[in-house]
Amino acid sequence: MAELQPDEAGLSGVRRIFQEWVAGAGDSLHKKRVTDAHIHDARKQLKKSRAALRLLREAMGEIAYRRENMALRDAAKPLGVARDSKVLVAALDDLVERFEPATRSLKLDKFRRVLRQEQTSARQAITQTLANKQRKALREVTARSTRWNMTGDDWEVIGGGLERIYRGGRKGMKAAASSRDSEDLHDWRKQVKYLWHQLQILQPAWPGLLKELADQAHKLSEHLGDDHDLAVLHTKLKAHQDAFEGKDYDALVAVLDRRRKKLQDKACELGARIFEEKPRRFIKRIGDYWQQWRTE
Repeated sequence: MAELQPDEAGLSGVRRIFQEWVAGAGDSLHKKRVTDAHIHDARKQLKKSRAALRLLREAMGEIAYRRENMALRDAAKPLGVARDSKVLVAALDDLVERFEPATRSLKLDKFRRVLRQEQTSARQAITQTLANKQRKALREVTARSTRWNMTGDDWEVIGGGLERIYRGGRKGMKAAASSRDSEDLHDWRKQVKYLWHQLQILQPAWPGLLKELADQAHKLSEHLGDDHDLAVLHTKLKAHQDAFEGKDYDALVAVLDRRRKKLQDKACELGARIFEEKPRRFIKRIGDYWQQWRTE
């Protein structure tokens, strides 16, 4: 796992990690045949890259930040479509298994075929030409990153980026817990994922404590990720109601809603612990760890 080293400057270290993760995404797409596993890994590396980029935002300037963030987002977008289409079949199977015997009699073969057809179409869209285009875009991001004119104190910049994400996660939690709206939950999840990856980068400052906090953020992102998959599945259900017979559609939606409520309850409970501190106090605490680590 890429993490900061004690003998390197903070901003340079985060940039190095950023470059490693961008390169990792490109490597995953540099295959004769890009598999689902390669797509999954490339998406992970791009999400990590965007988390690292957010730690450097105040040092590199807003124009450069927005340009690179947009480039990474655009590279990840088609991969996300392929990933969603693949995971929906697994989400459906998990739901059916989890709520047996209530779901045992449901006739779902027609709907499964719809999902598998969409999965095939999404995978076919990830052509070698597209993969090459994405790799070229990522190489350009890496080349530009070597020329970033980064200014500012290490912790002021990195701590500022961390605080922005933590504050956004805390705000996102309140909105999602209040509304239980799929869009609010998805927005919260994005902030949680950024926080998780940023804590991974900063983990050397206090390995035990920050690893535990990063692990909690990871667990929270998984709860929210499972909920997001079911939200997307619900959208597909609505779009293909004609694939169901009798009351099968209503029965499946009922168990899906039950599962989503449980996941959201777990997420809100864990989120309340992770985001308990006010942002300034949280950043001061992490900053104290940082200063102690850098002066040892």
